[in-house]
Amino acid sequence: MTQLLGITYALLASICLLGVNTFAQQAPVNKVFMVESVTKSGPGKAADLSWKDGSKQVNLLQHGAGKVMFLNFWATWCPPCRKEIPDIIELSKEFTEDELIVIGISMDRDDQAFNTVSKFARLKNIPYSIIVGNDKVAEAYDGIGAIPTTFIVNADGTINEKIVGQRSKEDFKAAILRALKRK
Repeated sequence: MTQLLGITYALLASICLLGVNTFAQQAPVNKVFMVESVTKSGPGKAADLSWKDGSKQVNLLQHGAGKVMFLNFWATWCPPCRKEIPDIIELSKEFTEDELIVIGISMDRDDQAFNTVSKFARLKNIPYSIIVGNDKVAEAYDGIGAIPTTFIVNADGTINEKIVGQRSKEDFKAAILRALKRK
């Protein structure tokens, strides 16, 4: 009886460990960062943003150099933004990082914006990086008058398309493919 009980405990422990490892592999790494600086570029060019990833300084234009970038301005409280996120998640998985960099730029402004966005990203299993923006980010992109607003940026940093309002996965994919052809 004691041996049977020991085997049962060992089996349960193995199942629990397997479940933890499986969850760890499926759960996305939380990639939410606060914008640190904003540099407006010339006409028709994407503004450069920087943030810290641990101790590493990351610049948007260096990070996306030679790749098409999909920059989606959104907020956790915005129903159309929330509705298009599953499509953006799918798109982020359909293209390789050598082709396309997907970055969400949250326009949440409350005192707890970083925590709010981090919790939301975990809840929705968002696999792409999210930058918590500010008014300077919006100004650098010629004012974000409505959200969601998405910019498709060519590999050379020029803005290929500005898409205002919610769109379907097919609309986004067509815009990305147009930019990839110009790459």
